[in-house]
Amino acid sequence: EISKLAQCSERTVYDVLRLHRDYGQVTNPFSRRGRPRVLDPVDIQYIHALFQTNPTLYLDELQEQLFAARDKD
Repeated sequence: EISKLAQCSERTVYDVLRLHRDYGQVTNPFSRRGRPRVLDPVDIQYIHALFQTNPTLYLDELQEQLFAARDKD
């Protein structure tokens, strides 16, 4: 009856009830949105260390070093 009143499928009703039971809201707060990250935490740490040792690096130099050390474009 709820699905008819809400004009949605029974599956949607059960999904909403499960999300509310599990998270206290009707959306999953842990679901990822958007594009996957290109850089992982180790890459970020590497960039941070580069800037600490040489704060005057240009972006192209940073990219070259990141590619050479971590194989990331």
